[in-house]
Amino acid sequence: MKNIALIACSNGYGHVRRLLLLAHALRKNGVNPVLFAPLQTVKRVAKSEMVACPRIVDFNTHTEREKWLNGTATDWIECSPNFSEYDIVISDNLIEILLIRPDAWLSGSFFWHESLKNFPKDLKFQALNLLKKYKPRMISSGIFVSDSVRSNTQVFEVGLYAANNNNAVHQNKRDALISCGKGGGSEIYVKEFVKLLAEREKPQFHCVWVEPSMLPNKYPDWMAPATFTHKMYQNIISAVIRPGVGTITSSLLSGSRIFPFYESGNKEMEFNALRVQSYNVGESTSTIDEAWLKAELFAADENSQKRHFEEVKGLDLCGAQQSAEIILSSVQ
Repeated sequence: MKNIALIACSNGYGHVRRLLLLAHALRKNGVNPVLFAPLQTVKRVAKSEMVACPRIVDFNTHTEREKWLNGTATDWIECSPNFSEYDIVISDNLIEILLIRPDAWLSGSFFWHESLKNFPKDLKFQALNLLKKYKPRMISSGIFVSDSVRSNTQVFEVGLYAANNNNAVHQNKRDALISCGKGGGSEIYVKEFVKLLAEREKPQFHCVWVEPSMLPNKYPDWMAPATFTHKMYQNIISAVIRPGVGTITSSLLSGSRIFPFYESGNKEMEFNALRVQSYNVGESTSTIDEAWLKAELFAADENSQKRHFEEVKGLDLCGAQQSAEIILSSVQ
């Protein structure tokens, strides 16, 4: 049995979600990996995905967006656990792991140095040098993989990550979701939008689920704090979201259509928004006002919904299992 370490970027939940589902797939293949990530985040995501937690080391890389911009995001490597005992090390998507494990795999669809404005020049120089020197193996979702990942790594393209590969879609949906996730600079204008929305007449949605931190102190009974559970997602027809891969995937798995918004200058978010449009499972919106308007129009159009559900049924949801097989075949 191979010893495998999985190291999660701590910005948001998407990185932990991807590695948690990879761990789930590896365990199905007889391997019990160790996940290095914040314990409470892992427990929350595991509950949402309805999968068992793997072995966990409570470890926080402190690689949030603000840490990248102030130049301290790679400091975790100086106090990292000892990874020398592991046969395989997989980092989601922290290139600096190559400083101590040149044979490490990467996981993700983008690089921090290409997606953030005002990225520190010294960290960008280090990242580019590591990629050029080692050209690491990297597992990426085929839908969202960036050109930079394709040109700077040995990339393996896989499907979307799902705990259950069955993409049966419950079509009697009447709810909406508003979420900006963790990270980015969209929180202020999302809060203002939700506050104004709460003062309007009830929209045509049965319920509008809102990221809890974005809710005003008082809100109408047709609004509710988002739980991000499968039960909630099953009823979402329109997902008005900042388009991180994790939130996009959770929405698509239940058949929701994506209406993205994002902060100006974030190349990753812009790229993801364009990708959901190119696969015809979402719109290439950029502001929350535009996204909400199109979300309401879609929810009232049954023919558009039927076409959307057909597109969703064609998505490859076997990314976690495919990734596990690729990794394990490399050491046989």
